[in-house]
Amino acid sequence: MKRRIGFDRVEWWLLGAFAALSLAVLVPLLTKRDRTITGADGLLAADQLQYLTWIRDAAHHVLIGNLFDLAPGDRPFLHPLFVISGALVAIGVPVAVAYLAVWKPVAVGTLFLGVQRYCERLLPEPGPRHTAIVLALFGVMPMSWLVAWSGWGGKPRQYSFDFISGEMFSGGWLWGYLPTAIAVGLLPLVLLGVERWREDRGRAVPWLTAAGALMVCWLQPWQGAELGLILVAVEAWRWRRYDERPRLGVLVVCGAIAVPALYYFALSHLDPAWELAGQANARGAMTEWRWPWWAMVLTVLPLAAPAVLALRLPAPTWQEQAVRVWPFAVLAVFLLPVGTFPYHAFQGLAIPLAILAVQGVRTVWRAPQPAAVVAILLLMTVPGIAHKIGVARNSVQKAGDPYWIFPGERDAMRALEADPRPGGVLGSSYAGYMLPAYTGRETYVGAMSWTPDWKERQERANDLIEGRLTGEPARDFVRSTRARYVFVDCRPGLADLTQTLRPILADVRRYGCATVYELRFRPEMADAAGPPDS
Repeated sequence: MKRRIGFDRVEWWLLGAFAALSLAVLVPLLTKRDRTITGADGLLAADQLQYLTWIRDAAHHVLIGNLFDLAPGDRPFLHPLFVISGALVAIGVPVAVAYLAVWKPVAVGTLFLGVQRYCERLLPEPGPRHTAIVLALFGVMPMSWLVAWSGWGGKPRQYSFDFISGEMFSGGWLWGYLPTAIAVGLLPLVLLGVERWREDRGRAVPWLTAAGALMVCWLQPWQGAELGLILVAVEAWRWRRYDERPRLGVLVVCGAIAVPALYYFALSHLDPAWELAGQANARGAMTEWRWPWWAMVLTVLPLAAPAVLALRLPAPTWQEQAVRVWPFAVLAVFLLPVGTFPYHAFQGLAIPLAILAVQGVRTVWRAPQPAAVVAILLLMTVPGIAHKIGVARNSVQKAGDPYWIFPGERDAMRALEADPRPGGVLGSSYAGYMLPAYTGRETYVGAMSWTPDWKERQERANDLIEGRLTGEPARDFVRSTRARYVFVDCRPGLADLTQTLRPILADVRRYGCATVYELRFRPEMADAAGPPDS
């Protein structure tokens, strides 16, 4: 029996499981009663803390600037999700709540609805539809956990397979990357909207569908590019095959995609922070970002191989053609020589591959036994999810990024936030990720993609905070940063900088396990950074 919004009983259970999966990292973080979560619940806390910094900046200025370079700059970045969260922060909602509590339910609902509706359109029978939904939302490509559990190739190879499979794993985006989940969930809804509009020739221009397309590209330009390629390719095919010329509505949807695409293009060429981010996120910018072609093939093979069988089937309708074009659009965006971080092109690839895989298997296995289907689904989901949760747990336990704020750090950051005097903060890279979000002050080193000379800054700052840089070289370094405050966080074994900084110190304030060193004021400190949230 179908419910009001069209889910059957199995789909309601799957939605509940998907919601539970979204909390798999956050709930364990919340169980630590002696500390406060920073708001990061992803594999890379630094990314979510950058989102929180953007939200705080949006709360005070709407437009977002770079708070990770300790230098003056413009605020050119407008982001719809962070503007909404920023408005909540402006009326007193904590920044982590304004991100997680608002957008995690939206991300779960949008992504599930998009996948369910798309599978329902192309696989109307309940069994095949449920199978595709499970593969698209919960599937983790087996090579990631096989390589990890076998030890084949060591940590570098495991990282490559984890990276590729992680970009495809829909559940993983719910751990911190909520804009991604929303964008990918909207993409199939836009495709369905375009098809529905095309079938009803009497309808007006599909403005709601165009708005959805605009949001897809604004939140995730990679998926925006893929959506545009799908639309263009299918329309071109139908024009050539059936002499159906593209109508104004499809052009409007493509135009909506172009608006944020041109905006990001302009940012990457006109704003120093975005130009820096483009360089930091370029293909192969870090040695770990290696996707050998054979690793990509082995990763996608469990879905791609049966999906190829579906290509033999006739595809007379617009949507059947779109789902076949989608994987090729992903490959095209990945290979394009423009844009940054091409690896995000694989986000959403599991959706068309899951549908095509189910269609393809049905051509050679017409009456599968339910027990066999369940066994395959368990193999494609449970070991991989367990592995991904384990990777997330290891990331938290290594304490390389801040997932919690300890009481002393909280008090120290509140003091920096309440101090009305201008000046930025120098801390370790660990502290630099969270300082702007929780003090409103600029920091010398923070998010990798927005910190100039990140590797050098990170090494020097960590050497100072961890006690390897001392004496006059340490003081010269601190002066060169133009920071007014030095922040030492609560991790064990960090240095007491009182003696090292004494000749340039104005004050030392200790907050339990955290310390704030105030340096003697120099005019260049105010030139580098103003008061909090200025």
